[in-house]
Parts: sequence; structure tokens; C-alpha cells
Amino acid sequence: MGIIGRQRGPNVYEGRGSAVKKLFLVALAAIGGLLVYRQIQADRAEQDLWTEATDSVPAGSGV
Repeated sequence: MGIIGRQRGPNVYEGRGSAVKKLFLVALAAIGGLLVYRQIQADRAEQDLWTEATDSVPAGSGV
């Protein structure tokens, strides 16, 4: 009975470990996606600022 008990224990925890690893990878992917999204937004904002600053025609001129 001792041998069977030793063999069953790791299998139960292995399933949990696998689920925890998957959850960790999903969370890591979500954080990575958020960081990429924020960087894209920052790049767009900077590009808009440069476009506004270097535009030869003022915004309210009506031309």
C-alpha cells in the first residue's frame, strides 16, 4: 500500500502544477499584451505630437 500511495500522490499534484503553469503563462501573455498595447499607444501619441508640431498649415486656418 505504501508504494501505491507514493505513486498516486505526485499524479494529483502534477495536474495542479500543470494548471498553475497554464494559468501563469496566460497571465504572462496578458501582461505582455498590455505592455505592447501601451507602447503602441505611446508611439501613436508621440507621432501625433510631432505631426502637429511640424505641420506647415495651422489647424484652425480653414485652408
